[in-house]
Amino acid sequence: MLRRKNYWLLFAILLLSLTSLSPSMELDTDDGTYPPRLPLNQSERPPSGEQGDKQSLTIRVSLSTEEFSVLQRISSNYTLSSGVSVTLNNVDTEDGAAQVREELTTGDSPDIVMLDGHSIYDLATRGYLLPVDIYQSVPGSTPLTMLIPQMQWNGYDWGVPLDIDPYVLAYNPQRLAELGLSGAPSSLEQWNELLGRLHEEQKQDRYLLAMDTRNPYGYAAVLHSMGGGLLPGNQAQAEWTEEARGYFYLTSRFNEDIWDMLQSGKLAVAAVPLSEWKKHGNSTLAVEAPQTQSGTKIYESINSRFFALPAQSGSPEAAVKWLAYVTSSSAQLEWLENTDRLPALDELYRSGLTEISRLPFAASLLLRDDNAPETDSEGKWNHIAEAAVLLLTGKLDAAGYEAAVTASSE
Repeated sequence: MLRRKNYWLLFAILLLSLTSLSPSMELDTDDGTYPPRLPLNQSERPPSGEQGDKQSLTIRVSLSTEEFSVLQRISSNYTLSSGVSVTLNNVDTEDGAAQVREELTTGDSPDIVMLDGHSIYDLATRGYLLPVDIYQSVPGSTPLTMLIPQMQWNGYDWGVPLDIDPYVLAYNPQRLAELGLSGAPSSLEQWNELLGRLHEEQKQDRYLLAMDTRNPYGYAAVLHSMGGGLLPGNQAQAEWTEEARGYFYLTSRFNEDIWDMLQSGKLAVAAVPLSEWKKHGNSTLAVEAPQTQSGTKIYESINSRFFALPAQSGSPEAAVKWLAYVTSSSAQLEWLENTDRLPALDELYRSGLTEISRLPFAASLLLRDDNAPETDSEGKWNHIAEAAVLLLTGKLDAAGYEAAVTASSE
């Protein structure tokens, strides 16, 4: 009898031990369609999917046809050296941002996505991305200083920059000489002089300035040449824009017609990406970086692209190894040679390489510490971009533009 009681006592102790070791479970009754993610708890390493390296990766990008071919070639070389199969999916640039956001919010996302630099902070703070640097320290140089605020939050890196594309002012020196200038306008007064000369000519087929209205980078470059920028406090520049917009040639995509217009003298100045100038410019035209005449932070007029890891990435370790390969210094130089977009690595601008020295401005311009912007949100940037387009197209006056960008900055 005593022995039987001892058995029951041992059984009770064993049952209590098993109960205390079992994890507690709670039922999630939230029936929201797309509940917001909580920012990642950085005290714990996020799950990495399968044990060991994943043997396949899916990557979503938004590139031109030519750029996509270059990335496919670089990625194929990685596959040959690593054995990891990589599937690259290319979506239209104008639809890419919306598609990536939908995939991130529904959890049906690839292992790596390409993002505009202004998107990183918002997506990281809302819990849609994984920090890149906790999986592996990406080898190579540090990124350009101006890119770091866009990719860092809470002490972690949430993106890996691929490239940058500064906007520059292209012009026909002969045409500007006719209008009284020996180079690109470098002040509000000189822009006013050009506007006045065009008024005097009274010709219907003459334009002062060409810009692409899909983004505000070109307009930012123009404002920088005046000593201003997109942010509030530049009422005089906004008023000039309101007065001059009847002489603007506005496009919704990169328009190759502007090069013929510059050549023929129908167009005085074009605010274009440096990569477009390198494709279409010639010896009879000239180009200048307006940032050299301004103390304004130049990131406003630079398009930047990053890779990032969605929170649902199947194997972040394998993804980061691919990122390290395609953004290495050698791959960045190959990217520059074939796409004309500039690399994002600091060391390449300090190396004196021929590929970098051929820039139409001093490479040191991109290394200045005072060019780094404060961390901004995608929402704020989108409000400023929308206000700029409305001003350029006559749907906002100067006062309305100032009010809109002031509200977005508060």
